[in-house]
Amino acid sequence: MEEAKRFIDTHSHIVFGADDGAQSLREAIDLLKLDREEGAFAVFATPHYGRENGFAPDAAMVREKFELLKEKAAEEVPEIELYLGTEWYCAWDLGDRVHRRDAFRMNDTDYMLCEFLEYGQVYETCEKISCNLKELIRRGFRPVLAHPERYRAMQEDRERLRELWEAGVLMQVNAYDLYLNSKARTRETAQWLATERMISFIGSDMHGTRPGKKGPRLKEGLRWLYEHTDEEYADAVAFGNAEKLFLKKGE
Repeated sequence: MEEAKRFIDTHSHIVFGADDGAQSLREAIDLLKLDREEGAFAVFATPHYGRENGFAPDAAMVREKFELLKEKAAEEVPEIELYLGTEWYCAWDLGDRVHRRDAFRMNDTDYMLCEFLEYGQVYETCEKISCNLKELIRRGFRPVLAHPERYRAMQEDRERLRELWEAGVLMQVNAYDLYLNSKARTRETAQWLATERMISFIGSDMHGTRPGKKGPRLKEGLRWLYEHTDEEYADAVAFGNAEKLFLKKGE
């Protein structure tokens, strides 16, 4: 059996009871065990935050549950290091929310994982996505766009993704979308980002082990990444960029 590629999972919903992800400590630990089997050696817990997308968990509660999760994971999944972040809804006033410490930056760095609305027929325009992300940059933050391959507006105009990348927006792609996603436009956009070398981080976006919830499935996507890009770049996406920028290793 081929050995799984090692990676840092920069996007997961394992703070139990904080959003639509894991609903119990047991489920969160089970997700971590599955992620370990896929090749994870570090995982960022990134619960949703933003009134616009229906989730605004109390920061103190999130921190408390994260610490409980870390304690339990040290017993049952000691191979994985855990770090805290947030998947912020990227509102125009997101900088103010960050300054209020409503939720968490990636391991308390200047980097913030940001998302936009994309539910069924509800999706946001390239103009809004670009404007809000550039406002964050103007205010001195470092936005990381979560799963850019999934935004319909960006699928229809990929060059807007290049424009954001050139402006300083980093991209986090879900490894599942690189190979396994049955939606051709999502898969093709993820692969285009990879071949254009615009992906900085990989994630599972795992939400649960319950029926209908997404578990971690990264092996096939990581294999595709290593087969279709050079090893140095693939290593940077899989773990190197996260170690350097989020964990400040090698400084």
